[in-house]
Amino acid sequence: MAEQWFTGGFLFQLATFIAWSGVLSGLALATSKVFPKIINWSRFWQAWLVIALVPLLPALFSQTNAIIPEQLKTAFGDSQQSLVLHSNSVVSQMKSSGELQVFIFLVILMLVLGVCLSLLRFVLGLWKVRQFIQQATLVTDLKAFSPAQRKTITAKSIKILVTDQTVSPFVFGFFRVNMLLPKSVFTMPAAQQCLLIDHELMHIKRQDPKAVILFRLCACLFWFNPFISFMEKRFLQCMELNCDSAVISADPKVKLSYARALIASLKLHQSPFDSGLTTYFSGPSFNKQDFENRIKLAMSSQSNNTFGWCARLTLVLMSCSIGFFAMAAKPFFSLDNFNQLNTDGILPVLNGRISSGYDDISDFRGKRPHQGIDIAAPIGTEVVASFSGWVIIADDVTLHQNYGKVILIEHQGKNQSLYAHLNSFSVESGQYISAGDKIGTVGATGRVTGPHLHFEVLENGKHADPKRFLNLSELSSSASKVGVVR
Repeated sequence: MAEQWFTGGFLFQLATFIAWSGVLSGLALATSKVFPKIINWSRFWQAWLVIALVPLLPALFSQTNAIIPEQLKTAFGDSQQSLVLHSNSVVSQMKSSGELQVFIFLVILMLVLGVCLSLLRFVLGLWKVRQFIQQATLVTDLKAFSPAQRKTITAKSIKILVTDQTVSPFVFGFFRVNMLLPKSVFTMPAAQQCLLIDHELMHIKRQDPKAVILFRLCACLFWFNPFISFMEKRFLQCMELNCDSAVISADPKVKLSYARALIASLKLHQSPFDSGLTTYFSGPSFNKQDFENRIKLAMSSQSNNTFGWCARLTLVLMSCSIGFFAMAAKPFFSLDNFNQLNTDGILPVLNGRISSGYDDISDFRGKRPHQGIDIAAPIGTEVVASFSGWVIIADDVTLHQNYGKVILIEHQGKNQSLYAHLNSFSVESGQYISAGDKIGTVGATGRVTGPHLHFEVLENGKHADPKRFLNLSELSSSASKVGVVR
């Protein structure tokens, strides 16, 4: 039944991931009303992506210890060994039905196929860029570059390549960076040519090529989350604006030349080639509005504004605060907290009779109140789980020997149900099961006078009357008509 955890927990986790990404996107738009400058910072969107991935991390704060209640360990007067079993309390109350399982299978299949196709596109994009670079000509003579540019190229071990294609200049690479320039760049005025190359070198200094590849990889892996694609698009827009600003800040006098370089590059480089894995000076992924914004920034008196250490520290503190909040709040948004113990549980034995009720007194139990109900049925009768949960015991040694072969299942809120005197097991410890799943068969193991299922419900470690959770009217109460089976 491992797929029950996958379908219940994993799909819920993905839904939480999408919802949380939407909240962050909305928060970013709200922030833009108060601090419009910060969302035009590419580092902001990098931090936002990391925070968006928090719901996919293991719920570190939600790990719990499923402790066997003291009332079970001392149920027959002599305590067994103290035993603590580790399990999670994630529960899905979805009932096992053919239609539901088919639907869940199709959803998972769609997700997996989508990820495979997206990753295939990612790999093909990498291959296309590599092919494009391999067809270009390596430049070994750097005389066309300024002394400052040559120094950066040498220090960063950047490969300079030239192509006949009418593509926009771009840089690409994760460990070894390549800068590809179309020959048309060298036909531009020297000032514009220098500014264009400075722009690409600025991308390398800012580690943008790596960020672009990682963003594209996340967008492929999480193709089903539209907010990740939104963050990627905003990151690319802000990345170019930030590079423009950084280049102009180095020499504010070049604003006009920079704006002209943008326009000239747009006219010269009309190739539709776009892998989504490179940083373009004027690539096809940018629309008219993007270029208008960049030109306005270049001509604006505010274009020399940069983000200093104060802004960086603020972003780090804000990101950490939101991230820790998300991690701490994650356990409160688990399936446990969206479901209460089902008060309409499934009868563990469908064809049986109640041979001893809750709180019944008998000499057989030493005048002690009965802590559960007994359902008499032939040996081998199927026993099913009344509620969904994790199996924490499925043996005949952990609890008192009077229980015989026993199964203890933990549900949300540390509630538990117990099935004793079984003849056989269909589950094992650590397994997740859904309400209605077969867990074993009726038997006569342990201390009994005949075959039956002993069923208990515990709330916060204390016994509760099963009739609060089960519709016992469906079973015939025949304890007064026949010999009581205990």
